[in-house]
Amino acid sequence: MKPGREAALRWLRQAEHDLTIARNHQKQGDHSDACFMAEQASQKALKAFVIAQGQRSVPIHSVAQLAERCAGFDSGFKKHIASGRVLDQYYIPTRYPDALAPPAVPFESYTEEQAQKSVKAAEAIYTLAAKKLNPPKKV
Repeated sequence: MKPGREAALRWLRQAEHDLTIARNHQKQGDHSDACFMAEQASQKALKAFVIAQGQRSVPIHSVAQLAERCAGFDSGFKKHIASGRVLDQYYIPTRYPDALAPPAVPFESYTEEQAQKSVKAAEAIYTLAAKKLNPPKKV
């Protein structure tokens, strides 16, 4: 059985939560965490859209590849492929010291500008996915 709209909306709700966390990290100056959570919000918003198209499993962890997959269903997602490539850089190195050249550690290595740009990109991706999925309004 293919997943339905309800499954897609669950992914979208989690993406919205992750975006809120990214914004909070950005405000607190936790730049690496903001970048990572923006990447996660983007992944989940795009997966929500793919799942809404009837895809059961979406074992992709690249925002750029997910945006490409979404663009196959709706060309409006093409504009997010480039920002997806930037967000992909925040999937692992924002969390693991061995993903960076010594003596760097993630929480000291990312900038306010990177956090701002990643959150902005995630907001745009989330907004498009939410528009396409048209979730019920919150009361």
